[in-house]
Amino acid sequence: MLTINKAMSKEFEFDKIGKRMPYTTPNGFFEHLEDNIWEKIKDDSKKQEEIHPAITTEKHFVRQLSKPRILVRSIIAVAASIVIAFVVRANLPKPNNASIGDVDRAFSQLTTDDQTYLLDVYQDDIFIDETTDQAFQE
Repeated sequence: MLTINKAMSKEFEFDKIGKRMPYTTPNGFFEHLEDNIWEKIKDDSKKQEEIHPAITTEKHFVRQLSKPRILVRSIIAVAASIVIAFVVRANLPKPNNASIGDVDRAFSQLTTDDQTYLLDVYQDDIFIDETTDQAFQE
């Protein structure tokens, strides 16, 4: 640990190193690099086909079948969405279409105390006043 600290404490002089490159490459290396890479890829794929010919034919076969599969899956998804929409719509609560006559009959079946309580509570309700006015106008 002590020797590392001594070596680090000395200042490093870059001028002593110079500007020479410690690595070399063969002539024309970078000019032919891309071509060499593509050649290696082609060789590897040929070796892959020789070793596993079923894999490459299977990939081609899967590509041919993928479009019909996508179409079938899309049709199934649309059909499922339509079925779900019908099921949800069928299970929604139905609106109560009670008429004023139905409300009057229900009100008349209440006791006098209940009728008085309802009238006191809902006497000044704006919403009930508006709906009542609309019902009488129809």
